[in-house]
Amino acid sequence: MKGKSIVSFLSYVAIACIAVALVLGKLLGWLINPQILHVLTLIAQIIAYAIAAIFAFIFAKSKQKSGWMIAYFIFVVIIIVFTIVNNI
Repeated sequence: MKGKSIVSFLSYVAIACIAVALVLGKLLGWLINPQILHVLTLIAQIIAYAIAAIFAFIFAKSKQKSGWMIAYFIFVVIIIVFTIVNNI
């Protein structure tokens, strides 16, 4: 049960970051540094990707064939690489 509560909390934080970034961008976009908005959005994306990766891992692990896990690791590596490349 503890794992579910951690994932739930991370989901809450991700939603909060997205909401704050959207509000600041729309209402105070002229006043707030765009880098701050970018950082908030990036934090929310990373948390959302982590939550999706956790649930995808549980799904892939439940399957009998190893192809599911191999594909999972390939997908995760692609997401990590392109997230880093797009934010450099």
